[in-house]
Amino acid sequence: MGRVLQVRVLAYTYDEQDVRTTWPVLWQWAFEETRPGFPHDKKGVLELVRAIDEMCRFQDIPEHVRIVLEPALPELLTAVESLQYFLGEWNAHKANEATDAIEDALGALEQRIPKP
Repeated sequence: MGRVLQVRVLAYTYDEQDVRTTWPVLWQWAFEETRPGFPHDKKGVLELVRAIDEMCRFQDIPEHVRIVLEPALPELLTAVESLQYFLGEWNAHKANEATDAIEDALGALEQRIPKP
């Protein structure tokens, strides 16, 4: 690595439509209903986790939404922290495991949402 030019390993969502399709209710809650005008250009997996966290911490969200989201936050945030750590360590195998943990936690959360 150079002194000025740094090499970083990163994870990002290739197609945000995949996020919308995979977790439709979470997408709606995070990016449409409770977050109109979400200030980020990209609405990927990591942005979804961040939006869920910010919703619970800073917004007056409906109680039925809070009851579903809050219990899942620690697991989600821990998985994101693990991802960031392993990316920083250039440990692709462990970073991939962390992405799986994030997606699994979001999937479980989407499943916990009461169906009308």
